Amino acid sequence: MKKTHLLLPILLLATAITACTADYDEPEQPTTRQDEVPADSVGMTSPDNPEKDYTVISAVPVSDDVKAFFDEALPYFPIGYPTFAFAIDTYDSRFFVINNEEQLSDVYIGEKPLPQLDFENYTLIIGRQCLGGGPDYLDSVYLQVSDNSCVLTIHVSEPRWSYAAVYNMYFWGLFPKIEKEIDKNILCIKKEYDE
Repeated sequence: MKKTHLLLPILLLATAITACTADYDEPEQPTTRQDEVPADSVGMTSPDNPEKDYTVISAVPVSDDVKAFFDEALPYFPIGYPTFAFAIDTYDSRFFVINNEEQLSDVYIGEKPLPQLDFENYTLIIGRQCLGGGPDYLDSVYLQVSDNSCVLTIHVSEPRWSYAAVYNMYFWGLFPKIEKEIDKNILCIKKEYDE
């Protein structure tokens, strides 16, 4: 008789857990770290000042080899460490603006050969953004250029689920040659998770 009393609550608990988890679908992970989401779809007014117009400069497409190199060198959270000169034990937001091979070599601490990039026509930006919760999904990296500023912007999607954590999201983008100085702060635009 006592065994029956113990078995019934265990069966009820197992049934309740199964019922709760059956309704939950795990969100699909992105196939790449940077999906091809056009930055133009984000909008053309600054969130800080809706009347202030700016131009969006999106990252240019790159070869599969270049993409594979940077996706490995700047791993997606939560696995691995970057092979660029970011302090591993800190959580912060920073980026490097790279306009030649020497600057790229100075910040790369890995062992693989660096990809060949056309620095006469392009500028490489690599960075990290400190985020809380998540892990968020990186949608796009782009520049917001107005008459008096140039702001590096990353656009991320929030998952339906999150947990209390602070982490660094790494990102990169190859842009048409940038002569204008880029503001030191990164603008991070979040959107809700798309189902």
